[in-house]
Amino acid sequence: MKKSLQFTILLFILFCLLMTGKYFYTTKAETALAMGTMVTVKGNGASVAIAEIKRLDHLFSKFDPSSEVSRINAAAGRSPVKVSDDTFNAIAQALWVAKLSGGAFDITLRKNGSWQDVSINKYQKTVFLKKAGIEIDLGGIGKGCAVQRAGKLLRSLGAKKALIDMRSSIAAIGGPWKIGLQDPQKSGAMMGVITLNDGDALSTSGQYEQPGHIINPLSGKVANQCISVTIVAKDAGLADALSTAAFVLGPDRGMKLIKSLPGTECLIIDSQGKLMLSSGFKRFMSLSD
Repeated sequence: MKKSLQFTILLFILFCLLMTGKYFYTTKAETALAMGTMVTVKGNGASVAIAEIKRLDHLFSKFDPSSEVSRINAAAGRSPVKVSDDTFNAIAQALWVAKLSGGAFDITLRKNGSWQDVSINKYQKTVFLKKAGIEIDLGGIGKGCAVQRAGKLLRSLGAKKALIDMRSSIAAIGGPWKIGLQDPQKSGAMMGVITLNDGDALSTSGQYEQPGHIINPLSGKVANQCISVTIVAKDAGLADALSTAAFVLGPDRGMKLIKSLPGTECLIIDSQGKLMLSSGFKRFMSLSD
């Protein structure tokens, strides 16, 4: 009877430790469809992370008429729209990168306006499109913001090691994690491996999977100076936006932008296939070495 009681108490203690996240990590992985792509989360709590990404998808999607982005677009030229912290922060970060890159990154669908026609009020948490007909699309930053927010949630639950992978946007908890980098010039082949440590985030932009989908918002033409741009930073939303901005700017101006940002690293493959690494990008190991 005494041993049975001790065993019951032990089970209760283990249960409490699991619930508080002290032993949060396992090698379990879960995969689901979200934001138009496959998301894979490695580590216990995967279902929680995926649910969070789907929640943000509902806020960010311009294809969902009930989303906050759709409500902002519907009110263009008429009135500000109060939004959640998640949507506000994503738009504020996007506007910061737009300004930083001289408009190379732009969340507006430039029919008759630009990112400069998006007004935000940080005190009231409102977003206002100044001209009728303007629309915003968070496709260039939404995945990064989603994996960043999901990672933050897992950390709050006690996660010590997890990887949130949405293919083009990845966030790491614990580590090291070895991430294969696709060769944009050879379908199905890997060109190298990048090591992500705790708190690192990675984003890759390229035309090789969806040719022509990255448009230079300044010219309206397809961005064609790069084949692939990979950014490693401490914020996945920032990395997501910067990879697009650097891709549009081209190898030289894109590299200059990334080098101006402390703690941010860059790997660029230009249109001729030349590989360029920012100084300090020692986490990359080419498979041809």
